[in-house]
Amino acid sequence: MVDNSAIKVNSWVAVRFEDEWFPGEVVEVINEDIKTKFMIHAGQPSVNHFKWPVETDCHRIPIATIISKISPPYPISRHFAFSQNLSLTD
Repeated sequence: MVDNSAIKVNSWVAVRFEDEWFPGEVVEVINEDIKTKFMIHAGQPSVNHFKWPVETDCHRIPIATIISKISPPYPISRHFAFSQNLSLTD
């Protein structure tokens, strides 16, 4: 479980959605929820590469859905990667 006090605006988080995880940047903290701007997979979900969607994908979600707080992404050509290699079993 993630420490709620560690989640702040501009934090990066990994969030569970259905059978996958997605990285997102926290844009607002609202009590037990966060508003997060999500990235999408760039290619196969098993590869740790993501990109920003054409249209902003921003949602309010419960903090309880956070798998982990993560480091910001680093660029790889037109995509981004994360130093953490997460799975839903982490």
